[in-house]
Order: sequence, then structure tokens, then C-alpha cells
Amino acid sequence: MTDFQGSRLTKRIGLAIAVVALLPFALPLTVGSHQTVNGELTSYSYLNLTALIAGVAALGYAVRTYSGLRFEQRLSTTYKALLVALVVVALFQLVRGSGVVPAVTECSASYSLDLCRPESVP
Repeated sequence: MTDFQGSRLTKRIGLAIAVVALLPFALPLTVGSHQTVNGELTSYSYLNLTALIAGVAALGYAVRTYSGLRFEQRLSTTYKALLVALVVVALFQLVRGSGVVPAVTECSASYSLDLCRPESVP
């Protein structure tokens, strides 16, 4: 492997991390519902499709890249660290996009990256 190929792959993985981390915030495709009784939020659910799609795509890319590097015996510490970062960002987006955390914890906050219920729903 030449340095150019290694540098190019490192940039691609870094770009994938940035896209998966930022795209669901920049282009949210959210499906949700809420129920308010006497001015109090009693039921809240949502699904962020962009976060789910980005998370699944990132996990697939990470597995494919890891397998290819391992097969070619080019798996270095740098690649391992980048792939771990990509998997962590992908898992965060999957959890955030699924809307499971607000349903389980029932926490509420004014802004919580969609990890809690909003304090008030417009």
C-alpha cells in the first residue's frame, strides 16, 4: 500500500464520520407524535429516519472497510481508531434516531439532541 492510498482511505473514513455525525442534524427527516392533556405532555414518540439511515450505512461501511483491510493485512492502529470512532458515531445516531431513550427514561429537557422529551411541544 502506498502512502497516497493510505491517506486517501483515512480521509474517506474521516469524511464518513463527519457526514454521519452532522447530516442527521442538518437534514432531519423526523416522524413523531405527541399527546398533551391539560397543558402537560403525556405521550411523546419520534423516529429520525435520517439518523437511522446514516447509522446503518455507517455500520455497513465500517464492517466492509474493516474486512477489506484485514483481508489485505493493512489494518493499522490508525485505521482501527478511525473505524471505532465511526462505529461509536453510528451507534449514537441509531439510538438517537430510534427514539428509544425518551420512551425508556422519560427525561425532559429544552434541548437534548433528541435524547429526551422536549419540555414543551409547539
